Amino acid sequence: MRKPRPVTFNPAQALNLISNDRTGSPLSCPSCSGAIDRTPDIVPPPPHSHVTLRCRKCGRVAHYVAGAA
Repeated sequence: MRKPRPVTFNPAQALNLISNDRTGSPLSCPSCSGAIDRTPDIVPPPPHSHVTLRCRKCGRVAHYVAGAA
């Protein structure tokens, strides 16, 4: 059996969250309107660090590399 994959946002939702995070806008989950936890908490994150955005309510996840745009 395969391992279950973590629940992720669809690509359009992930891009919207990432662009809002990069501009410093408040974040909320596009699926359930829950609060978003951001790792690392440093704003702005160090260049080329991995940033994880996770919904507290539904557990959906989005990842991106800071400074890659």
